[in-house]
Amino acid sequence: MIEECKARYIDLVIAKSISRFARNTLDCLQYARELKAKQVATYFEKENIHTMDAS
Repeated sequence: MIEECKARYIDLVIAKSISRFARNTLDCLQYARELKAKQVATYFEKENIHTMDAS
């Protein structure tokens, strides 16, 4: 899925929670930053976090 995001086939990733998105915090941050740099938003439902929000 990450490769599809990089190829711009996907512009929003929705995950139930951070723990379902990546195995650990460092991986989660790395992927979220990588996707954000490619203008791909990530939304974590349980934590109500949207990576493209300014706050």
